[in-house]
Amino acid sequence: MWRWIAVGLIVLWIIAMWWVLIHALVRGWGPYVRSKRRKKTEVRARIKAKAGDHDFDPLNWRMEMTRKVLIFECEDGIERDYDVHDDVWDWVEEGDDGVLTYQGHLFVGFEARRARHDPDKVYKRLTRT
Repeated sequence: MWRWIAVGLIVLWIIAMWWVLIHALVRGWGPYVRSKRRKKTEVRARIKAKAGDHDFDPLNWRMEMTRKVLIFECEDGIERDYDVHDDVWDWVEEGDDGVLTYQGHLFVGFEARRARHDPDKVYKRLTRT
């Protein structure tokens, strides 16, 4: 009798763990997968603000920016904010306008109407040719 109770509890525990695992995967990856299935959308936008979170880096013993967020003011009246990569963060400034490309709730890219830096001049300065 105790053996059947133990087997029943083990089976119940296995079913509960599988349910928790599946539930966590659906809740965690669901929004990402749904966004990736949507088509890419382009809208004219202006960078309203650059925001970021700072945190202490114990390896370098200094404060570093851990999260970089751009807040866009779109021509359709919606204000969108996206976490962006360092490359995008470094090359844009507040007030830049251009075309924002996004897919669901994911940032794809931002093409500024007027580049702040001339790529040829930057290349020459960095390579000293």
